[in-house]
Amino acid sequence: MSSPIDMKCPSCAKVLRIPDSVFGKKIKCKHCQHAFVVADPITRSAKDAPPAPAPGRAPFLDDDDDGPSKIEVIATDDEIPRCPHCAKELEPPDAIVCIHCGFNNVTRAKAETRKVWAPGIEDWIRHLLPGITALGIVIGWIVFDIISLNRMREWLEGSFLEMEEKDAAGRKRYFVPPGFFIALIWTASLVISVPAARFAYRRLISGFRPPERVKI
Repeated sequence: MSSPIDMKCPSCAKVLRIPDSVFGKKIKCKHCQHAFVVADPITRSAKDAPPAPAPGRAPFLDDDDDGPSKIEVIATDDEIPRCPHCAKELEPPDAIVCIHCGFNNVTRAKAETRKVWAPGIEDWIRHLLPGITALGIVIGWIVFDIISLNRMREWLEGSFLEMEEKDAAGRKRYFVPPGFFIALIWTASLVISVPAARFAYRRLISGFRPPERVKI
């Protein structure tokens, strides 16, 4: 009976202790979860022979600990679609991207991952406060428009624009009609409120989450 051998994982280059019972079978590296077929050392060429253990180390030990490496054999006689990178079952079976390792079965590339800081209370306040302010501006202009519509004639009473004549309804007439000032206020309201409303929508609804801060 032959003894186990040391073999490097073709993906992460970690040294694995390979028992002879898995020669010719597909296994999964315990470090990076990469699946590969273990070639029989008798039929392997000299260039593929495993490197000798480092001096001063006991043979058949992996790089990280002093215990034996765990080798997981991948069953190949089932018909379950599996990821070619991690050998885990694809969910759903026709999935393009593996949900376990991020491997793309079309581009044959693994998705990059990054570590980010979770947003704190200060991040939320800094992100949402401008949107809340913009929303307050919009509401303020709407309220002012309604008030000016109802009280513009009252505001003009006693001003130099007031005339001695009265209109058919018995109200005082003005050199400049109140409707002109109302239209002017509403125009200014639209110029300011529309961009403010768009900004408030983007900040409070469509993009309410603070931007991610990548860990360095």
